[in-house]
Amino acid sequence: MTQGFIAMTLAVLMAIATSVPANALLSPSDVEAGLIAAKVADVSAGKPQAILGDGAGPSTVKRDGYTFAFTEQVRWPLPVGTRVSSGFGPRSAPTEGASTFHPGVDFTPGAGTPIHVIADGVVRQVFPANNNGCGVHAIIDHIIKGQLVSSVYCHMQVGSLSVAAGQHVTVGDIVGRVGNTGISTGAHLHFEIRLNGTQAVDPIAWLTANAN
Repeated sequence: MTQGFIAMTLAVLMAIATSVPANALLSPSDVEAGLIAAKVADVSAGKPQAILGDGAGPSTVKRDGYTFAFTEQVRWPLPVGTRVSSGFGPRSAPTEGASTFHPGVDFTPGAGTPIHVIADGVVRQVFPANNNGCGVHAIIDHIIKGQLVSSVYCHMQVGSLSVAAGQHVTVGDIVGRVGNTGISTGAHLHFEIRLNGTQAVDPIAWLTANAN
């Protein structure tokens, strides 16, 4: 062969090598293995994964100029089966200043028990001082199945509040600890669920229907 023919052949082979996608030279099993490796790398790098609900993907909400994405995972604020001392609805006021219609439910797991955020959300308000009927408490907004749902955690121990107004929280985070602040007859968590941020509904029924 002449040197010119050899040079032309090398040039053609180089052109083919640079124009054919690398994936075209791999078997289907090689491509699949590469995709799996890429997903593992994403997790190792700390990229967030969403738990999707109803096939609609993560919900979002805007707060203070930021957009937050939320998963649809919902949990109970305390272990399932925790004793309930007062349910939702009409009742005799247990002490002076208490309501005759109970807008939430009272759980009694014992003083100091950690209380958990029921779902991803943004903290709307916190009340760290024991100077109101609900005592030390927090209100957290969530977007669940496309609807604004607010959870309320009352009567927590002074100094135990673990969240701040405007904070983005994740399901399972600790809000505070069970206490006896405000209008209360003993250590307990008064817990509320408010649809659209205002309409109180039975928390037990709501959690039973929505908790994962």
